[in-house]
Amino acid sequence: MRILLAVPGHLKTVPMGRYCVEALADLGHQVTVMDYRSTLPDKFSDGLSALWTRRKDREEKGGVNRRLRKLVDACKPDLFLTLFGFDLSTRSLEYLRRSGVPRVCWWLNDPFQFERSLKKAGSYDLIFSNSLGSVEQYRSAGIKQAHFLPPACHPPVHRPVPPSRRFASDVCFAGDWSPNREALLSALAERFTVRILGPWGKKLPPRSPLLSRLFDRSFTPQEMVDLFCSAKVVLNLHTWHGKFDHGVNPRLFEAAGCGAYQLVDWKQEIPSLFDCAGEVRCYRGTDELIPLIEEALADAPARKRIGQAAVRRAVAEHTYRHRMAMLLERVREVC
Repeated sequence: MRILLAVPGHLKTVPMGRYCVEALADLGHQVTVMDYRSTLPDKFSDGLSALWTRRKDREEKGGVNRRLRKLVDACKPDLFLTLFGFDLSTRSLEYLRRSGVPRVCWWLNDPFQFERSLKKAGSYDLIFSNSLGSVEQYRSAGIKQAHFLPPACHPPVHRPVPPSRRFASDVCFAGDWSPNREALLSALAERFTVRILGPWGKKLPPRSPLLSRLFDRSFTPQEMVDLFCSAKVVLNLHTWHGKFDHGVNPRLFEAAGCGAYQLVDWKQEIPSLFDCAGEVRCYRGTDELIPLIEEALADAPARKRIGQAAVRRAVAEHTYRHRMAMLLERVREVC
């Protein structure tokens, strides 16, 4: 199958586009990749067109969508797949329909950006979501071909590696800043050795105790793996913690692939994906989290046993190869 894959190259800490390309190629498909972030020439062209183009037509004539349509004409794909699809216009998606190309979106920002996705969901033949609860919402809104497809790990990247002394810690966290993440990690830093990997520096107050625990940058996948394999406990706190009890993030699978002892805030999908006693451990609030950390730090054999079980599950069921195979199977059924 010839697949045109549109990916968001600007999302530095979620490089699943590359993982999908490798998975699809491994499954025997020919993949053409389009990075749909706006380049400098795109922005220059869009700026000029804005001088004489009506606002409602700018999306149609924008550089990103113009490039997409040229690629469609050039490679004549059997399938169009996008991750997120932020900058793709509904008119370009209609162009794909008229060209006879099935249109698929894998939206990974549910449930907290559900409304943003819903604006374009009807322009796809299928939409896949990282949240079971959001799938129900799509279908209630008339999007019948909405399906659950969680993120995954990529074993060539997310794998156990020797620990690094610079990342050694009791508890680690990798990801973007949010107020609830800062509050929770500040509380943990009073009791445990904490390491944080992510662009937090501009968000923290000058005297924050977390500044000395912070590797302040957008990190590479390998740095995240090194961090996870060097900590005794990997903390996973969803962006939507406290707001939604459904939807799973990539870290759930990436930490498992690294063989980490992971503590993750409970989501309704997790028990169907992992054994919540023997592969990952879930918490609902700080009052549950601290005792779980103390228990883990006191029992190195249990940490090792749970981490090894997590790797086995991740490799057996939760890789991007598995996800792409599932996605393509559903596409064949529908299209």
